[in-house]
Amino acid sequence: MVTRRTLAGVLAAWSAACGDFESPDTVIDMRVLGMTIEPPEVVVDANLDEVSLADIPDIRICALVADPADSRPLSYSMRACPPQSDLRCRESRAIADIVTAQIEDPEEAGAPVSMCGTLEPTGDLLLVVMESVSLDDLAGFGGVGVQIELRVDAPGATEFASKEMRFSPRVPHERVPNTNPTLDGLVGLREANGQRNRDFEVPIGRCADIEPFTALAGEKISLLPAEPDGVREDYVVPTFDGASRGFTENLTYSWFATEGSWRTLRTGGRRDLAGNEPRIDGGWTAPRKPDVVGDGIDVPFWIVQRDERGGLAWYETCARVIP
Repeated sequence: MVTRRTLAGVLAAWSAACGDFESPDTVIDMRVLGMTIEPPEVVVDANLDEVSLADIPDIRICALVADPADSRPLSYSMRACPPQSDLRCRESRAIADIVTAQIEDPEEAGAPVSMCGTLEPTGDLLLVVMESVSLDDLAGFGGVGVQIELRVDAPGATEFASKEMRFSPRVPHERVPNTNPTLDGLVGLREANGQRNRDFEVPIGRCADIEPFTALAGEKISLLPAEPDGVREDYVVPTFDGASRGFTENLTYSWFATEGSWRTLRTGGRRDLAGNEPRIDGGWTAPRKPDVVGDGIDVPFWIVQRDERGGLAWYETCARVIP
């Protein structure tokens, strides 16, 4: 998933910050943090140039959009098209419109709101798949991508985001479609003191919907994803000699918050050259400046979980930082 801000938005952010750019893991304005597609891959029992509408299910697309700095509704639209180098659907290409809608402010709405749409099997979508195959150098061998474009509008701000979903032939025969990853939860790790244990269960939800976990100003806390058995799926892909090759998915985690700092923006991924598994926990340091913390501040978190085949899930939590 890739995002691109309008030039006006970038210049406004630059001017407001007097030359200081926002850290990628600190969310202070409207930003698309992730997009999930269900299912993330469609596997069909036919060559991709022979796909019919009966082969395509309804496809649900949702976006995680944060807008912590402002109190305002957000308008959005989604559409599908063949992959484009600039990640934008152009009118000269085959396009399937998905949705145009509006949501309440994502942080302030009385209940969690979803920026979602359903891509239905229509003739327009079939044209998109056919054109994607025609543009593919391998003519759909191993699958093709279909680009999902998201536009989010608010007064004075526009964000574009793009995510690819896959259409693949059932080659080899044992090939099954990818599914989105999941978590059993998050475990917090910190230094124990006389009043708190080292490990604690992290609540899942918006600041408005849960009792935030407590952090002291400047405290270092690690958040460890609790992965369920089998979440790292085994899968096979075809090879050019007519055989197949098997792999096990890697998972990555991206970490975001409105305040404080992270040890690194992304954790997980591939093993290193020595075969060691990478760390998957996110290390967060709570803000310590008195003018930020004040008498106490609630800090929203967003955790985005990805597999290497386009699968994605996200989770929210909240910390209450006290001086």
